[in-house]
Amino acid sequence: MHGPAVGIGFSYVLASDISVATREATFSQSFVRVGLMPDGGSTYFLPGLVGYARAFELMATGATIKAEEALRLGLVNHVVPREELDPMVDALAARLAAAPQPALARIKAALSRGEQERLAAALDFEAEGQADCFASSDFLEGVTAFMQKRAPVFGKGKG
Repeated sequence: MHGPAVGIGFSYVLASDISVATREATFSQSFVRVGLMPDGGSTYFLPGLVGYARAFELMATGATIKAEEALRLGLVNHVVPREELDPMVDALAARLAAAPQPALARIKAALSRGEQERLAAALDFEAEGQADCFASSDFLEGVTAFMQKRAPVFGKGKG
């Protein structure tokens, strides 16, 4: 990836088997900035990668982290200069395509064994939470503030 992975875009990065970012890439669980909770499996994937405390901090603050920090935290596999992104991705794809596919399928199955039910439960919980957040005055304030390019003032309405 090159550029920002924000909100659901960051969730997609977390769900990836292998991810490659350029040095310019940034990452943010920005949901809270518009009065929402994370979605797209973030509440499942992120704590497993960085631990509860760091996941909570990233989600609760909507902080933006740079590619090198994402690499250090294990959120991406590789960070490369922009001009090396496509060659690196092509090389990884070729290597995986040339690998024995039954073995890759078994590796993936072994790594995710028993996790599918936990992921499904997390996705259900996120959907319920998103619905609650969408109905809140904080969501309306968050979106309005975003559109007006100002900081939101949360907590003025009924949550």
